[in-house]
Amino acid sequence: MSQIGSFLMSNIGLKILMAVSGILMSLFLLAHVAGNLIILVSPEAFNEYAHLLTSNKALLYSAEAGLVAVVALHIFSAIVLSRRNRAARPQAYAYKKNTGLSRRSWASSNMIWTGSFIVIFLVFHILHFKFGDYVETEQDGVVMRDLADTVVAGFSNPWTVAFYVFALILILMHLRHGVRSAFASLGLESLRWAPAIQKTSDLFVFAVMGAFILIPLWILILGV
Repeated sequence: MSQIGSFLMSNIGLKILMAVSGILMSLFLLAHVAGNLIILVSPEAFNEYAHLLTSNKALLYSAEAGLVAVVALHIFSAIVLSRRNRAARPQAYAYKKNTGLSRRSWASSNMIWTGSFIVIFLVFHILHFKFGDYVETEQDGVVMRDLADTVVAGFSNPWTVAFYVFALILILMHLRHGVRSAFASLGLESLRWAPAIQKTSDLFVFAVMGAFILIPLWILILGV
């Protein structure tokens, strides 16, 4: 194995890979929710936006492959690090207490479980919308998928909305710990900047995930 490969497979290297992949996924979520919010303003504009993204197949498949690679890298890093941590400490702590001096919390102690649930949720989400009901519409002379109709139909079901909100809250908790930890893994968090980094990462996470949660609740309660 090369020196670069050996470094990437070390604990430090894996933490850097997990941090970078996590940041890339966070930026994707920001772009994703920005596009999804269009449906609350205009279903027609949302359909045009979705059609623009999916009409260029080469770009679409390349972006999807890149996203899958980033997610796979994040999962791989998390699994290897988790196994190494368990091997180094085969007996769990008898008592855990958050002293306020560290990032330890319920979310930090259960990242592997919330992450596993997120993977299951992503599969459901993709099957629900990407491969869900396909309804066509014509806008300005262009035939396209009426994805807005599929989204509205899905979020008109209270049980579906409840499941999405529950899943999004878990993602928020996972992301809140993960974003801040990414800065530490990259060596960007110091005692001086820790409070500012925590506030900035919290603002980002609550804004992004709050917007995601808003969409199904808005559609269910107010419609579009």
